[in-house]
Amino acid sequence: MSYNLSEGSLEVIMNGGHYDKPIMQVLGSKKIQGSGANERFRLLVSDGRHSHSFAMLATQLNDKLITGELSDYSVVQIDRFVTSLLKNTGKGEKRVMIILDITIIAPGTSVGKKLGNPQTWTEESATSNPAPVMQPVPKPNLIPTPMSKPASTTGMNMNTSINSSLLSSQMTHPIASLSPYQNKWVIRARVMNKSGIRTWSNAKGEGKLFSMDLFDESGEIRATAFKNECDKFYDMIQVDKVYYISRCQLKTANKQFTNLKNDYEMTFTADTVISECTDDSSSLPDIKYDFIPINTIADKSPDTIVDIIGVCKYAADIQELTAKSTGKLLKKREVTLVDSSGGAVSLTLWGSEAEKFDGSSNPVVVAKGARLTEFNGSKSLSCLASTMMRLNPDLAEAHKLRGWYDNGGADMDIVNISANGEWLTFRDAESRQLGSGEKGDYYSLLGVITFTFSDNAVYKACPQDQCNKKLVDQDNGLYRCEKCNREYPNFKHRLLMTASVSDPTGDQRVTAFNEAAEAVLARPAAELGQLLDYDKSGYAQAFDDVKFKTFVFKFRAKVETHNDETRLKTIVMNAQPVDYKDANARLIKSIKTITGIQV
Repeated sequence: MSYNLSEGSLEVIMNGGHYDKPIMQVLGSKKIQGSGANERFRLLVSDGRHSHSFAMLATQLNDKLITGELSDYSVVQIDRFVTSLLKNTGKGEKRVMIILDITIIAPGTSVGKKLGNPQTWTEESATSNPAPVMQPVPKPNLIPTPMSKPASTTGMNMNTSINSSLLSSQMTHPIASLSPYQNKWVIRARVMNKSGIRTWSNAKGEGKLFSMDLFDESGEIRATAFKNECDKFYDMIQVDKVYYISRCQLKTANKQFTNLKNDYEMTFTADTVISECTDDSSSLPDIKYDFIPINTIADKSPDTIVDIIGVCKYAADIQELTAKSTGKLLKKREVTLVDSSGGAVSLTLWGSEAEKFDGSSNPVVVAKGARLTEFNGSKSLSCLASTMMRLNPDLAEAHKLRGWYDNGGADMDIVNISANGEWLTFRDAESRQLGSGEKGDYYSLLGVITFTFSDNAVYKACPQDQCNKKLVDQDNGLYRCEKCNREYPNFKHRLLMTASVSDPTGDQRVTAFNEAAEAVLARPAAELGQLLDYDKSGYAQAFDDVKFKTFVFKFRAKVETHNDETRLKTIVMNAQPVDYKDANARLIKSIKTITGIQV
């Protein structure tokens, strides 16, 4: 079978011209950098007349090469590509073709040989035999001169030294081509995600930063702004908008803080120039998602990063907890998502996302880049600093999911992969001797609160975020924290509640610390502190209101010895209202198991 290669197309492309969808043959490939998901490959391609080894495969096409779908001697149609001038050590600049999208016309196993007698294309051969079509595009002055004082445009600090109308797609570099060995480049990229401003304080001083994730048709990259650049660019940068960016420092990416498919990351400097693209920003692709059905998440390994879409069936109240590593006060909210696969999963939101989330209208939630976690046998998702979350986005998948949920999906039987695993009884926990080992044991139980002890359930704690120590009242308007060794005129209220929980097999005295106690009482500690000071009957009523209420508890059991007395201490880690459909399904399954009926 004969294949018509686009003879002469390489010469046109390597001289900076344009050739629409050339047909070429792959003669070889070589890994040039990176590892795993960040591998990058260089191809030797031929148009039948010339061959050239400076063709780079965009990372999103790596799978075609790794799986063997794209191999030596394959004939392909290059559907999309861009070219870029890169530094060639000691030899000036070299034009590279980055292949963004291809169609495999014939696999290498079918072709089995080199087509034609292509000669190696070089800059010298181009000089002696100029391209027969389309003149080379002259190399523009890519780096604009920053102005001493940025102008203000619609309330944002915009640097007007870049003329957006003059920077066409031919004058910008694709993200996939960037490396620390370049010092003159401009990218045109869409902002996929932007973090909040984070601050730090250590022996070296104080500072702040924010980061954002950028992407174009060739790839993606993380950019971070510190201190002065944080102040300069934070309000200017907006998610989903497109910007021209130049004069950033490029360095090897720290994979501890980013999961983007790029070996490098950008840092803003005092010379960095950013300008919003005001011409045709729609030409850049929208954010790409790789959604997976919720019922398949349970098969994934912990720490896997996934893109998820689902309808918010239930949103828990916001909770506060203290990070063990930093002592910082954190806020979180757990949201249960469902989809048409019949699966449900818990997604944990943090910080401002948790505070402003409203699940009352059952919104469609999209989370790009959430991390899968596993605890005590149950799997759930958690948002990272880099996770991009959207509510009711204008996506085909979101509209389809909305229609499913509103037309019967809300009543569909679901399997919650984040459910608290097996529900034990107090008798089960005792027979298994849970809590008798060196470490505490965790288990879930469906139980009823039969009694609450309101006395001393609220205490005055140190106002510092990193400290929750009970204060000593000095009786002079000041409160002393023995841990911080300081006196304060103010305090914060915290909860330490004791209660009795019963199930059909027994009962247990349990302790609930602040966040778990707030979940049980459905009131914040600050409100209960106010009631204790000014409305003691209302305070007592708040504890009476939860008596005989049923919850799904997650307990931590540990046998402790104090003053030669050994006792079982049971801590409430979490308490959630009962999903009765799930509870009934568990009961029916247990009955069928006991009676020998096939489930």
